[in-house]
Parts: sequence; C-alpha cells; structure tokens
Amino acid sequence: VVSIAASSTACRIKSQAITTHLTAVQRLSNTSIAFTLRAPSGLAFLPGQYANVTVPGTEELRSYSFSSIPGSNVVSFLVRDIPRGVMSSFLRDKAAAGMPVALAGPSGSFYLRDITRPILFLAGGTGLAPFLSMLGKIAETGPCAHPIHLIYGVTNDEDLVAVDQLEAFAACIPNFTFDCCVAAETSAYPRKGYVTAHIQSAHLHAGNVDIYLCGPPPMVEAVRAWLDQQGVRPASFHYEKFAPSGVALKKAA
Repeated sequence: VVSIAASSTACRIKSQAITTHLTAVQRLSNTSIAFTLRAPSGLAFLPGQYANVTVPGTEELRSYSFSSIPGSNVVSFLVRDIPRGVMSSFLRDKAAAGMPVALAGPSGSFYLRDITRPILFLAGGTGLAPFLSMLGKIAETGPCAHPIHLIYGVTNDEDLVAVDQLEAFAACIPNFTFDCCVAAETSAYPRKGYVTAHIQSAHLHAGNVDIYLCGPPPMVEAVRAWLDQQGVRPASFHYEKFAPSGVALKKAA
C-alpha cells in the first residue's frame, strides 16, 4: 500500500504555457506590490499553487503564488518590491494595463487539502499570497467545522499588507482567526517577534493539526526546529520556501 499526500483534485490540474494581459498594478506599501492579469481561458489551479511568470521584455522567470481564488476572471499575485529586482523594476517603471504577460503553470504541491481537522497557517512576508487564495476558497465553499488560525509575520511595519482582507475573511468564515506580528524591535506594532513566539499550544491541538507554512527559507527552518523542540508532530506539515527574488527554491509537502 502506497500512501501519497496529495488530493485527487491535483490529478485534474494541468500545467500549461499561456500569454495573457496585465489588468492592474497596485502598490500596497513601500515594500509590496500586487498585480493582476486577465484569467486565461481554461486555466485551473488549486489554492496555494504558483505560476512561473516571465518578466515582460526579458527571459527572466519569477515564481509567484496565486493570491486570487480559482475561477476568478483575473489572477493576482503579491510581490515584494526589491530596489533592483527585475520584476519589481518592471512593475514600478514600465507596467501598463493591456501589456502581454507570459506565464506557465500551475505548479507546486503546496495547496489546500480537504479540511478534516484544525488548521494552522503560518505566513512570512509575501508568503501571505497563497493563504489569501486558500481563505478565498474556504469563504466561497461555506462554513468550516474546524478552527483555522493564521499567524502572519513580517520584518517591518511597512511590510504588513492585506490586513483588511484578513479582517474580511474573519468576518465571513466561522472559526477563522488571525494574528499579525512584526519582528523589528523598533516596531510600533503591538505584537512583536517571529511567528514562533505567537504559536500557542491551543493552535497545535496536541498534534491533531494540519500546518501550512509559506515564507523565506530561514523562517521555514526556524519553524521546523521549533516544532521539534516542542516535541510536536503535526498530522501533516505542508511548506513552501521562496527566495526574495520570487524564484521558487523548493516546493514541498
């Protein structure tokens, strides 16, 4: 008997190369930019998956998780604004509605499985994107019988974005709660420190919990080490690492 930690819905998702068009670019903060593309006909993805986006005018690829829900008329992405970043520079200086953008996807084994037990979401920086997609899908599906808690951690106050969306999800998804935290000691935010400082025993349900984690490699490794130190082995642990440039380093489950 071989047990594979994957949903049967993944078998119906096909990766494809598509050219679509830019519809909007929105600056969320000094460090974050969101952009949307017209949803190509036939594109299907699971909430949490990502696409490889070609930076217009170059041959550079960047991997970004969908922040929109499957079935929308647009697909959206959340990007960290890096001063000399190839995609960041394009979005800041050249992007205009109607420009063609090539993407390939979806890809990745990081996606929302069937909810059969409590869930703990852990997001670092723009690693919030796949959770916005997951929460959108949960809100669309209907009431959830199990508690879902999200801890969203950033480095500086200005990195904290989309909190209004999280508040809207908390208002419409029964049993969904969230906390935000800022790591910088100089932060004015009331909840400081890394995400591990804000994981409570109640969030772990004595190990009867599915943990989803998306963030930079140091965060992923820190959470894994913290769980080992606590002697907690969750029912399932799905994680995704990404580099600051948006290039996928490791997609894992």
